Amino acid sequence: MSHRGTLFLYSGAVGFPDGAPDIKSIAVSLAREGRYAGAGRDFWPVALHTFVVCDMLPDELKLHGLLHDSAECITGDVPKPAKTDEIEAFEEEILLSVYKSLDLRFPDPWERAAVKREDTKAKRGEVYTVGTASLQPFEAPCPEAEQLVRHYWSIYDYKDMLNANGAVQSDFINRFHAYKLMM
Repeated sequence: MSHRGTLFLYSGAVGFPDGAPDIKSIAVSLAREGRYAGAGRDFWPVALHTFVVCDMLPDELKLHGLLHDSAECITGDVPKPAKTDEIEAFEEEILLSVYKSLDLRFPDPWERAAVKREDTKAKRGEVYTVGTASLQPFEAPCPEAEQLVRHYWSIYDYKDMLNANGAVQSDFINRFHAYKLMM
């Protein structure tokens, strides 16, 4: 791969594709990046979305759930209808770089499918709580995910999401280290 340039992230500059965001940069960006391109009823960051996904996964898959949207620390949260094949391929390239730089085994197809199932359930829970209500005719409720969304909504405030050393970022990093031990 040829060097594409330099990414300027929270923790510093990273050459891409040879380098990748570190866990602090991922945590800061995902805690500040709103789901639904910011069009939800309430601000709901990608980081809290990943917490919901993790909570619905078995222990051995939680790390993959936490990192499944880590590429969005660079691309932002692009809604599915606007996400081109090129953006999806670029996100995949970033995700591979993240796993490589963190010295982690990339999830196999079965593990990715399991994470995707819980990701979809998390979206269904968000649609009925903090997300875009206009998606309700297209998504069935998911009480398990709704309960988790309400839980995280009740324990964090905006400062916890937006401050680079906020509780969401700290919890994201702590989860990373705890989940890494479960693999």
